[in-house]
This record gives sequence, structure tokens and C-alpha cells, in this order.
Amino acid sequence: MDLKEQAKQDYLAGMKIKDIAQKIGKSASTIRSWKSRYKWNDVSDSVAKATTKSVATKRNKNATQHKNVAVSQKADQVIDKLADSDLTDKQKAFVIEYVRLFNATQAYINIYDVDYATAMVNGSRMLRNAKMQSLIQELREARLHDLGANRQDILTDLMKQSFSDIGNYLDFGKNDIQLKDDYGKDMLDKDGKPLISHRSWVQLKDKSNVDTSLIKKVSIGRDGVVLDLYDKQTAQARLLAELNKQQPDELSKAQVKRAKAEAILAEAKASRVDDDQSSEEVMLAKIMDALEVGNLNDKKETES
Repeated sequence: MDLKEQAKQDYLAGMKIKDIAQKIGKSASTIRSWKSRYKWNDVSDSVAKATTKSVATKRNKNATQHKNVAVSQKADQVIDKLADSDLTDKQKAFVIEYVRLFNATQAYINIYDVDYATAMVNGSRMLRNAKMQSLIQELREARLHDLGANRQDILTDLMKQSFSDIGNYLDFGKNDIQLKDDYGKDMLDKDGKPLISHRSWVQLKDKSNVDTSLIKKVSIGRDGVVLDLYDKQTAQARLLAELNKQQPDELSKAQVKRAKAEAILAEAKASRVDDDQSSEEVMLAKIMDALEVGNLNDKKETES
């Protein structure tokens, strides 16, 4: 991150211009010039700055909406509640910054301007503060509400990530090419057989034909195309955890049983080793257990 961007981030986090100047070794007039030239006050996602400002006086209901914590009526109410709380100004700014980043260490660094080791300890401690914890949870829920997201949307995304297939995004293979010398004649090995070069190829499928929401990164590097999907095993673990917390009325019993079975089976396939079938047997047993529990629950409800 260059100095201009660092100064901008610090300003949006609520740091004073003179403090920014001292931090990055520039004059206060230079910082003010950057602020004016690059219109920092017009940046729509200045969440931390808006929150710090709201600490002194309650937010104006017509204030600029922000990208990462969408300001609608519900979010307004939570931010007003935050502004009226007895937390310190920096604690309030930390709440907003944490919701924006979902990273306590980085949020603490941005607000308190300390080193990484200190931020790692103190950021974690901040999250154990009951009042801050409650406000963070409310603001996160308001954010999801304002984005039109709910638990079912999140589960759907996790399901998609859990069963993603990189073959849906690219074609790959190899070509056999007969080598020729500088005169265009076929090159032969010591046995008189043609020398063959095996060349691999990778080709991305057109973006109009794939679900780009599952792509984490795509680029062309020194060694060719780089395509990363979101980690399947991480998504599977989160999906199983969420499904285990579900209430019967949130998803139909059939959907829950099927999703659990598919997630566990995918985990088994991903971790299977040819010479060790025991791990697969354990995972398959888990599937049967999950289905059996579901069947027993269905039976109990039918009898009652």
C-alpha cells in the first residue's frame, strides 16, 4: 500500500490529519492537499470515518450510505445505538471496522495504530467485551438484512462451494507433437523412432457459461493460467456446522438429510487415499448415522 492510500485509509478510520502526517512522515499540508485532490470526503465506503463522526453527534438520517455497512433504517438504528453507548470513541470505531473487515487484528491496527503483535492480543480481548460483542452481532445482522441476505442464502452459497468442480471452468489436456530439426526433418531417437514432445494445455471456458461466484481468483501468471475456486473442504466443514444447528422449520427434513449426506460424502472423496480405505469407511458410516438420525426423528414425529 502506497503512502497516499495509507493516509486515505487512516483518514477514513477517523485519524486526525496531523497524526496521519506524523505517522507517514509527510507535512499536514500535503495530507490536506491529498484529501482535497482525491476527494476523500466523497468516498462512499468511508464507514469508519462516518462512525467516528457519529460518536460526537448522532448520525444525520440523511448521511451518505456506505458500501460495506449499507445504511438503511435498520442499520441506522444500530449505529445510533452504538453512538449512544458508553463505549469509548475508539471502541465504537473498532466495532464498525471489525464488521467491515471481519478481522479483529487488522481492525485494531487501523483504529489504534499499533504493531501486529499488540493488535492480535488486544483485538481478541476487544471481542470478549460483552457490550461490544452485542453491538457487533446486531450490526452484522443489520448488514445482512440490508444486503437482502439471510441464513438460507449463506447455506446456498456454502452448498455451491462444497460441490464445485474445477472442470466446469476450464478444459485441459495434452498434445503430442513430432519434433523436427532446423531443416524441417523429423528428429529420431537412437532406435530410429520419431521423437515426440508431450505438451499440456489449459483453456478457460467463457465466463458467460460458468458461475463466476465460485471463482476466488483467476489470472495469467508466468507459468500460464491460474484459477482458484473457494476451498471445498472449508466450505464443507462450515456447511456441516450450519446444518447441525438448523431447526426443522428452517429447512425441510429431506433437504437437511440430503445435504448432510452429500457434504460428508464429498469430504470422504476429497480425503480418500488409495491404500487406506478405513477413512472412507468412517465417513460412509457418518452418512448412515446422519440418515438414521433423520429417520428416527421422522418416526417420532409421526408417532406423536
